[in-house]
Amino acid sequence: MAEGKWEPAFDGQRPPFKPGHEVSTRHGAYSPRKVDPLATELVDALLTDDGAAYLRAPAFRPALWAWSRAEAQTQLLTEYLGDTIGDLGDEKVRAAYLLLHRAETRAQTGRARLGLDPLSRARLGKDVAQGKAADAATIMAELERLQAAGHLPADEEGDES
Repeated sequence: MAEGKWEPAFDGQRPPFKPGHEVSTRHGAYSPRKVDPLATELVDALLTDDGAAYLRAPAFRPALWAWSRAEAQTQLLTEYLGDTIGDLGDEKVRAAYLLLHRAETRAQTGRARLGLDPLSRARLGKDVAQGKAADAATIMAELERLQAAGHLPADEEGDES
């Protein structure tokens, strides 16, 4: 390349792609440039939801990122395939459907693990409630033990405080 001007090295050679090209990108499901912004939007929207405040804990970050990437891939593939079935004889279309199925499965699994669908949210709520009840029972047992050991004053009969 002389002075920034491209010249073909042989007859029929195409010029290089310009930065930011989209020519080689079909659906973008493998492209971090396409997937990551959508995934980031999904995580940000979820973290602003007060009903999902428990997901703000740092321990959830890897699971949130994996779920949001699968959701983003699902969205990109769905847009690529459109509303019609397409030519299933075309290898690219079949491959896109297979990838869509895998992405949907990963997204569904992530939703269930994070409590993002009604059933898993109910199960998570039940587990949290049982955990709190178990914590309360542990505290009560410890108070009883301390009282029996004489470290706490005994309850007086008839005291209504």
